[in-house]
Amino acid sequence: MRIRYELIMWLQHFLKFIPGKIGCFYRKFFLPYKSGSSSFIWDGVHIDSPSKLTIGNNVSINRGCIINAGGDVSVSDDVLIGPEVIIYSQNHIYKNLEKKISEQGYLMSSVLISDNVWIGARSIILPGVKIGSNSIIGAGSVVTKDVPSNCVYAGNPAKLIKQR
Repeated sequence: MRIRYELIMWLQHFLKFIPGKIGCFYRKFFLPYKSGSSSFIWDGVHIDSPSKLTIGNNVSINRGCIINAGGDVSVSDDVLIGPEVIIYSQNHIYKNLEKKISEQGYLMSSVLISDNVWIGARSIILPGVKIGSNSIIGAGSVVTKDVPSNCVYAGNPAKLIKQR
């Protein structure tokens, strides 16, 4: 199992440098993520555990994004993810003071991004977050809690700016 994962990581490393729609096609064809039609993962995107990533129809994941899908990441239809966005679905366990943090493993917590969401450049989506339909995340935001539908959130930590 570990060897298969390493092979996928090597393949992804080379595929992420192929630009344009040709690169999007090769990534969709060779990487083990589930994807709908007319969805694009642009060059420079790094995906940990791509087999646990699900992407709907008409999704664009822009250049330089990092998606850690170890705890599952689901991106619904018509989602725009700006450049250099980071999405994490796992975090270190750190509660036991008798053990080193590096020896305590990970807490997996899925991320769900609903339909018609726009996530601005360099935002960070943390484990366990659900972003409701028709919402917007302002550039540079750190989303630590669920975002309801039809809202604009921004800041660090991200807070409600207005209802749509």
